[in-house]
This record gives sequence, C-alpha cells and structure tokens, in this order.
Amino acid sequence: MLKSIPFLIGLRYILARKNNRVISFTSLISMAGLTLGVLAIIVVLSVYNGSQGVMRERTLITVSHGEISTLTAFPDWESGLSLLQGYPDISGVAPYVSLEGMLSQQGYHQVTEIKGISPEAEINVSAIADNMVDGELEDLVPGENGIILGRVLAGNLRLNRGDAVNLVVPAIQDNNRLKLEMHRFTVKGIFDPRFSIGSELALVHIDDTAGLLAGGELSANIQYRLKVPDPDEARAVVASSVLLLDQTFPDVGFSGRDWSVTEASLFNALKMEKLLTWFMLMMIVAIGAFNIISTLVMLVSDKKADIAILRTMGAGEKTIMAIFVVQGTLVGILGTAAGALLGVLIVSNFSGITASLDGFVAPASLYVISALLATLDSTDVWITCVIALGISFIATLYPALKASQILPAEVLRYE
Repeated sequence: MLKSIPFLIGLRYILARKNNRVISFTSLISMAGLTLGVLAIIVVLSVYNGSQGVMRERTLITVSHGEISTLTAFPDWESGLSLLQGYPDISGVAPYVSLEGMLSQQGYHQVTEIKGISPEAEINVSAIADNMVDGELEDLVPGENGIILGRVLAGNLRLNRGDAVNLVVPAIQDNNRLKLEMHRFTVKGIFDPRFSIGSELALVHIDDTAGLLAGGELSANIQYRLKVPDPDEARAVVASSVLLLDQTFPDVGFSGRDWSVTEASLFNALKMEKLLTWFMLMMIVAIGAFNIISTLVMLVSDKKADIAILRTMGAGEKTIMAIFVVQGTLVGILGTAAGALLGVLIVSNFSGITASLDGFVAPASLYVISALLATLDSTDVWITCVIALGISFIATLYPALKASQILPAEVLRYE
C-alpha cells in the first residue's frame, strides 16, 4: 500500500486542477508538445522510408543486385555463367561488358558508360525491358550495331529511335600510343528509369562490343550481373558466389560487390538526412519536456504546505521525489502514447489522405517522386517513443529533487 502512495498522490495532482488552472493549462501544453513531436517524427520518418523505397526501386531498374568481375582473362566465362545460373540463392544472372566511350551527333557530344548486354539474359536481372518508352530491348540484334539510350542521354544528344550516332572509344596501338576509333551505331530504342541513376546509360549487344574492346576479346572484360530474391541479402549472396567461382576456377580470380556498395553514396546520404531530420524534430519533444519542468516547479511551489505535512507524517525524501516523478512521467506517457497512436493512424491512411489533397501530387515529369508515400517502420516508432519517455523522465528529476529538499519546519512556521 505504501508503495502506491506516490502514484496515487501524483495522479491526484494531475486530475485535481480546480484551484490552479495555470498549472493545469501548462500540463496540457506539455502533453500537447509531446504529442505533436512524436506525431511529427513518426509521419516524417515514414515519408522518408517511403521515398527511400521508391528511390531504391528505381535505382535497381538499371543497377543490378550484385556484380562479379574477373581479375584476369576468363576464356571459359560461359561455364562460369552456367555455374551461377544453377546456384540456388541466385534468381537471375547475365553477362555484360562495361566500357567508356563518347557519343557524338551533329555537334552534341557526351562521354558515358557503354554496357554490352545479352538482351535475353538481361531481362532476368534488371527492369530495363519494362521501362522502355520507345522500342524493345530485343531490338538489339548482334551484328547490326544497334544501341539503346537512357532518356536523359538521348535528350542531351537530340536523338530519337532510328537516328545514327557515332561512338568514339579509345584504343591502344602496338607502340603503346593511344588512338581513338569511331564506330557508327543506330538508335534502336530509349528507356526511362525515372531516376538520375541509369538515365545516361547506353546499351549495345555484347557481341558488338568485341570490336570496341582492346584486342577484341570478351574474356578479358566479362562481368556478371546477379539478381537475388531479397536485395537486402545481396551482399551475402555475392560473397558466397565469388567463393564458389574461386573454388571452381582457381586460376582466374574474382571480386564482387552488391548494390549497397555501388550506390553507397546515395543511400548513405539519405540515411544521414533521415537521422538529422529525426534529431531536429526531437527538439519539439524537448520543448514539451521543458514545459514539464516548468509545470512541476510551479506545482512544487504551490504544494509546499502539502509536502511539509507529508514529511511530518513520515514520508521520506524518496517518497516526495517519487510523487513528482510519477506526475511528470504520466504526462510524458499520455503525450507520447497519443502522438504514437495519431502518427500510426495517419501513416496507415496516408495514401487516402494525400489522394484527397491535390497539393501533395506534383507532375511526374518534373519531380523524381511525384506523390508522397509513407512506409511505417515499427523500429522508428519504438525508438521515438522510448526516447520521448526518457526525456520526460529526466525532465522530472530536478523539480522532484527540489521538492524532496523542502524542510517542513521552515514551511509550517508561517502556516
């Protein structure tokens, strides 16, 4: 029974506010501040999660889940391809060759990445075929010198399907002198990844790259693109695939990396932005905690006589401290719970809310993300609530300590 006294008295101080409306109003402000802070954090972080999901999805249109490169020439690369195709953790694999070249047409020039692909295998590892806006990926036929361009690259060079374009690639002569070789290609199609990554990529058939490479050998430049069922497990799958290839072909040497490494700068920047946004919004919670301090300080001043009477009845310093800690913590619990509940409800119905507001929809031609999306992460909710409760608890310690230090004799002397 004695252990419940601090809770009962603290609860009574919250509910019984008829004679002190100032303290009651300040408590409501504290609770509202915590509610608003927790609500804003949950909604904003959920929007960040939704935006990151869209960016990751569009990044993986042209970026493979994993890549494996050879460290030396690999004449038997087709056997390596068959080995990876039979690996149970890989859902798709395709060979490719990567080189840099300059595309030139009627005074417009741009240096970009050229990838030699096999259209039949590429559809198993990327979504380029599903994002063609003109032509088809299968239009890349070996021997025809066809090329497919990203939307931004085609726009920069003022090219459309059927146009001819010059591809200039460097070549090393026998005397180690560098020369430039020009090849004529025909635009077979244009794809749009709806993102900056991959929008300036050029694709040619892998058989047509033999004439673009030094020595004309695919074996010295062949690489593999991998697709896995779960992109988050790509790093482990790439590592195990490299180990399998090293064991099967010990004289070649292989290295691999997954999409989180190739695009680390983008997603690390997004994570940092999310963290900084969370920190700034947590200041709203801190303001609510400061209001808890002011509320309890005023309450301690108003209840000095009550505290003195409790002390004379045998209540110790810890009991007095517990009374005000309980009161401030209850305000924090109520505010945090209300904010979390409202935040989850808003995020759960976010698509319906944004659909009814035209201001949340922007032209897809101007913005990477034309409509706000929200994805609720339970980890974000729990971390926010725990920290908000921790801040609320810490805010109660100073007023509670001051209350426990009140001397009954000094207070009751003037009563």
